[in-house]
Amino acid sequence: MSFEFEKVTFTEPKFTVHVKKNFGSDFAFYILSGNKRIAAKSYIKKTYSELEVKLEKNKVYCLKLFNRPECENTVLESDKLIIKRFFYLDKYGRVFVVNEEVLYEEERLKITEFNQESNITFVTFNSAQTDKTTSPFGAEFILSNGWNLIALHKHDKNQYQDLSLELFEKVIKDKTIGKKVFVYGTSLGGYCACYFGGILDATIIAGAPMLPVHPIMSHPDYQDVEYKHVPISNVPKTSKPVFIIYDPLESGDIRFMKETILTAYPLPYFIPVKGGSHLVMQTLLINGLLKATVLDLMNYNYIDVINRIMNHKEWVKI
Repeated sequence: MSFEFEKVTFTEPKFTVHVKKNFGSDFAFYILSGNKRIAAKSYIKKTYSELEVKLEKNKVYCLKLFNRPECENTVLESDKLIIKRFFYLDKYGRVFVVNEEVLYEEERLKITEFNQESNITFVTFNSAQTDKTTSPFGAEFILSNGWNLIALHKHDKNQYQDLSLELFEKVIKDKTIGKKVFVYGTSLGGYCACYFGGILDATIIAGAPMLPVHPIMSHPDYQDVEYKHVPISNVPKTSKPVFIIYDPLESGDIRFMKETILTAYPLPYFIPVKGGSHLVMQTLLINGLLKATVLDLMNYNYIDVINRIMNHKEWVKI
C-alpha cells in the first residue's frame, strides 16, 4: 500500500484529508493557491487529518501531501513520498478532486492528463526551473474554467530533449481529436509550444520562447545536455494563429526568436509588453492582465489584448 490519497471532505471551515498508508508512517499536507501556501497541517500518524481554512468557490487549489515512511526517522527529503491533487469547490460549496492520469513517464519526462470532459483542451509545458513534481503550468486557471489539461513535465536540465515529435504525437494527439486545442507555455515552455503545437494543429500561445540548450545559445549551464530536436523550421506547422508575447527590450529574446521561431512562423501575432522582461507572463500575472490576455487570445481578440496592455496605467515590475 505504501501511501495513497483517498479523499477530501469540506464542511466549512473544516477541511479533512483521508489517506491510506502503512502502519508506522505519518503524513502532513499543504493547501496552495498558485504558488502560495495558504494552510498547512503538521505530521500525524492517523489516516485522516483536518484543519480549518477559508476556501473560495469555483477556484482550483493544489493539495500537496507528504508521507514519512518511518516518521521522525525519515530525514532526507528524497525519502519522503509526495502526492499532489487539484481540487475545487463548486457554487454550492461541494469539494471535487480533479483526477489526474499519467499518460507517459520515464526518467526525465512525464505527461499527465486532467480530463474534465470539455470541448477545450490545453496542452502546457513547464519551464526550465522545474522537475516532474512541479505543478503544471497554468493548471489552476485552466482547471478552474472546466477545461481539459494535458501537462508536460521535464526533469532536471533535460529541456524536453527526450521528447521527440513522434512520441508527442503518439501520446497526445488522439486525446485532442475533436477538441479546440491550445498549446501554452513560457520561456522553455513557450519554445516547446511553438515546436510541438503544429502536430495538433493547435492555437499557440507562447511567452518569450527560449531554448537554452539550442546550439545558437551556447549556454554554459547546458553544455552537458545533448541537443536532440530537429530545426524548428522542419517541424509540422499549425494552420491556427501563433501568438508571441514578449518584451521588445529583451535583445536576447529578440535574437533567439529571429533565428528560430520566425524560421517556422514568419508572421506570428506579436504582443509586445515593453519592460515586461523575459518573465513577461509573470509580469502580466502580477499586473492582473494574464487571465484576460489568454481569454481574449482564445477568441482571437488580438487587438483587444494589445489595447489593454498599452492602456494599462500602473505597471508593477518584477
